[in-house]
Amino acid sequence: MTAIEEILHNLPQVATLTLLLVFVLIVLQEAVNGFHDAANAVATVIYANALKPVPAIALSAVMNFLGVILGGTAVAFSIVFLLPKEMIAGINTAHEASLMLALIATAVTWNLATWYFGIPNSTTHTYIGAVIGVSMAHALLVGAPVAQELNLHEGRKILLTLLVSPVFGFVVGWLIYRLIRRLVRSPEIYRPHEEGLRPPGGICAALIVGAAGVSFLHGSNDGQKSIGLMLMALMGLAPGNFALDPVHDPASYARSLQVIAELRQVVDAHLADPQVPAAARYRTELEHLRAVVELDGAATPVTEEERIRFRAEILDIHEALGRALDTPQLTAILTGTEIARLNDAYTALQRLIEKVPTWLVMLSALALGCGTMIGYRRIVETLGEKMGSRHMSPAQGLAAQAAAMASIAAADFGGVPVSTTHVLTSGVAGTVQSSGDRMQWDMISRILLAWVTTLPGTVILSFGAALLLHVMLV
Repeated sequence: MTAIEEILHNLPQVATLTLLLVFVLIVLQEAVNGFHDAANAVATVIYANALKPVPAIALSAVMNFLGVILGGTAVAFSIVFLLPKEMIAGINTAHEASLMLALIATAVTWNLATWYFGIPNSTTHTYIGAVIGVSMAHALLVGAPVAQELNLHEGRKILLTLLVSPVFGFVVGWLIYRLIRRLVRSPEIYRPHEEGLRPPGGICAALIVGAAGVSFLHGSNDGQKSIGLMLMALMGLAPGNFALDPVHDPASYARSLQVIAELRQVVDAHLADPQVPAAARYRTELEHLRAVVELDGAATPVTEEERIRFRAEILDIHEALGRALDTPQLTAILTGTEIARLNDAYTALQRLIEKVPTWLVMLSALALGCGTMIGYRRIVETLGEKMGSRHMSPAQGLAAQAAAMASIAAADFGGVPVSTTHVLTSGVAGTVQSSGDRMQWDMISRILLAWVTTLPGTVILSFGAALLLHVMLV
């Protein structure tokens, strides 16, 4: 049965109808992400008069599109793996579908509201808050401890990145502006925005390249986040088609078997240890994983049931690894080599279930690119006119771009999500401070308020929405 046939076969079910709505909303959210976050990239070139708004937006849209296409999928699943294991394994009940709908509805509502008021807001924070909220609701509804439903090992790494990145953006923006002041003597690049006044050719080219770079990196990081959530919806609509990422080449096949073998060595060494009571179960699951990988590597057809079981076992072991690495009592009984193997396996195992079809990446890129083409003006005006006592200068735009690119590139390298909005907005603030301009604290306080309230606000909103939708749909 093809994916389309499977979806049509299940269409009368409430869960399926809900997931179809969820998929549409995720595409809408990616478009909202485009005109909300991508405005950060074009504000600098527009206010430096390096490009007019229309070509600047067109450039940003194209580079956002390319960033999604070429940026890989490491970041796409970082937020997905924060969700309860049952949802990642495959959304196949009305309860799980209602949670997913609450998550996406919260993200769309919050981002549209902050855009309407012209306040730069983090799509990443919005997603994470919504994930935490629905995870708490899931724990309440199934009677499980909240800590058990939250992937704290993954969550701590992401939250640390999101907390550190605005500070990094501010400091780097401050330093680069000072560096530009030392190296470039052209007085016109330090003048506030004036209609028709263009910076020198070299600065103008650097600003255009910087805008393209920030847009590309935005696509490669922020643009990936919806991909993982789209895949979750597809997993519920057609689980047999999206449960397993097939072995593509001999190297990936050998790598998969190597990770499974190394994990088996660690588990076998602690089979009789009372502090690891689930060791026997994990050994059985690892044996099954090895068998499925060998079948897949030999191009032998794998049944839908085997694919779904394979995904569930990967997630079970992945969750167990995260908890083990966060438990001092367990790490104390492991050798340094065993801990290194567990850390390696924690990252490598999830790659086996990160199957992202090309058409899905293209759809995400298209939605992000189209969204970039509309609605940019509110955020652009905030960054260009309302951060400091004077309008943004070309030097400030150049320094803010460099700070944002450094922050996002570092996050891409680490495979973790980061807020383009936060790093570029804080970079602009750093350049305002560095230039001696007076900050407009009314706008700064509104931005800081949005930053501080986004996480708890979306937690509360998604938690309430999840409970309400559960009552309505289940």
